Amino acid sequence: MIEVKSLSGGYQKEDILKDINLTIEEGDFFALIGPNGSGKTTLLRLMTGALEPSQGSIYVSGKPIQSYSSRKKAQIMAVLAQSSHVEFDFSVEEIVMLGRYPHQKGLIKHISRRDKEVVSEVMKKTEVYHYRNKPFKWLSGGEKQRVLMAKALAQEPRILFLDEPTNHLDVKHTVDMLQHLKEHQKNRQMTIVAILHDLNTAALFADNFAALHQGRLMKKGDLSVLKNETLLQKVYEVDIKHHSHPTLAKPQMLVAPEGMHHRKLSTLKAEVEQSEQYIHIAYPRPLRVLSNAVVGGGLQWLSHFCNFHVPKNYDCQDPAADVLEWLEEANIPAGDTLGMMTAVKLADQAFVRETIMDTPVFTVVTAGVGNAVDITENHPAEEEWQVGTINIMVFLDAHLTDGAFVNAVQSATEAKTKALADMQVTDPATGSMATGTSTDSIAIAATQHGESTPYAGSGTKVGKAIGQSVYRAVTEAIENYRQRMNG
Repeated sequence: MIEVKSLSGGYQKEDILKDINLTIEEGDFFALIGPNGSGKTTLLRLMTGALEPSQGSIYVSGKPIQSYSSRKKAQIMAVLAQSSHVEFDFSVEEIVMLGRYPHQKGLIKHISRRDKEVVSEVMKKTEVYHYRNKPFKWLSGGEKQRVLMAKALAQEPRILFLDEPTNHLDVKHTVDMLQHLKEHQKNRQMTIVAILHDLNTAALFADNFAALHQGRLMKKGDLSVLKNETLLQKVYEVDIKHHSHPTLAKPQMLVAPEGMHHRKLSTLKAEVEQSEQYIHIAYPRPLRVLSNAVVGGGLQWLSHFCNFHVPKNYDCQDPAADVLEWLEEANIPAGDTLGMMTAVKLADQAFVRETIMDTPVFTVVTAGVGNAVDITENHPAEEEWQVGTINIMVFLDAHLTDGAFVNAVQSATEAKTKALADMQVTDPATGSMATGTSTDSIAIAATQHGESTPYAGSGTKVGKAIGQSVYRAVTEAIENYRQRMNG
């Protein structure tokens, strides 16, 4: 355990840090975050005993840091600084072997079998073993950093202090090094105290955090520190938003530079191209979109919106790959495009463009009800992917929060279900009123202009605009579908 009590200190009798109180538990991966000049490196040097505090005290395992001899400190803690200069022409293995010095006994230090085993192991872990005989000065910046990390691990410390450990490392070696450190921390109950400038990296690997600003400790705690946008804005003096990592229960941060905005669209009018093969709607700049489309699903920024026609006997083994191939053939940029597909004739589409309750809305629907289902009734499980028959795209001149996007999908779904009920669409398997079709698709796209709205449910103006537009478009598309089917 490391305890920092009422700590102040700095350089040349000028305190950079003021009244810091901090406890770092044994086995913790603790990250110090904050802008340049906030005092992170100074705090690290005070905790290692490299600097004398002007006030306060530091305890390591219950003992004052000053009570440890240099040799004893080197046995329990290792430090990897931002830059280390090696003047002598040492090989990589010789540099790493220096980490074993605190554990070697006697007046004349001898390299033991244990020393060789540890050095070999850490060189392999840090991926420097294959150039162990190469002169250290010949290495690149990233390679040197990994060698110095190996040297620090060769000390077998109980506490490891890191000042920007991923400095000079590429993405792969950054991830590899921090994953290895995380594994080392857990397996050996090693305490890690790291200065990390990359907040997203810190969020992925650290357990607890201390945010420093102008020499003051602003906040300490778990991942909630990184979710506090007000705190981060004060610490870094820039607008920072957080969102969830797609596969891990970790936040990730995004910077929102002041004054950078998408240009305002004069209207929701878009370029519309329609053929028997596809409907293509293109906007001059990206819209924020939430959808369950075959391509471009999830929450994204997109400029192109496509609905492809497929035959009823379409082979559905890999719909996404097919859509991507069709986009390439049509010379439509796949990375900027939402792609749906339907067996409905695209000529049956409905385009509804209107302003409802001061909200401009453009809704595009293709609808067929041959595989309509009542979601509340039991049906045989369908293992194969089926072509969706009600595809809805709603374009809004509005600014929706992520929660409001979910509201918007709910409002559109309620309107679709009401349209099906009013048009007496039934589930052919049960005879009951249908609530949708087996694989409906929906997309809500917003310009993100104007004042942000946190709600778009049925009780809001935006929600009502969505509902009324979708109801009219679904009704019209089903009428077109029925007229064609009837002759």
